Amino acid sequence: MGFAVMLIVWFVAGAEKGGAFIGGTLLNMAVFGAMISYAMQGLSFILLRVRMPNITRPYRSPLGNLGAAVTIVIALVTLYYQLKDPIYQKGVYGAAIWYLAFILYFAVIGRHKLVLSPEEEFALTKGAHGHPETEGYGKTTL
Repeated sequence: MGFAVMLIVWFVAGAEKGGAFIGGTLLNMAVFGAMISYAMQGLSFILLRVRMPNITRPYRSPLGNLGAAVTIVIALVTLYYQLKDPIYQKGVYGAAIWYLAFILYFAVIGRHKLVLSPEEEFALTKGAHGHPETEGYGKTTL
């Protein structure tokens, strides 16, 4: 979808104005989305470690909760500076509107059509109780 928007902007606004918009706005929408994603992943990591400390894990982060906390801080600082820069505010606001629209879609329609991912199915069926194929993984603590 982002590529389609870039092409439309490029051809409607022209190469010079379209390029400035793409570089200044669309690129920062992507960075804004990535920073939200990193912050949420770090928070999810910490919450999973706290709420399910004994779950079988095939991989353990060498940096643990501290690494996740640092990730959250870096992401939030990046978001803060994006919001302070007036050049990038349009992209950030555009991304925020995009997120809110799809959160609303999920709340109204999407949540009724959920299918478990392989990871979620594993966590619900085998992960909390151990599994012969994963014995030995995730037993060490950091």
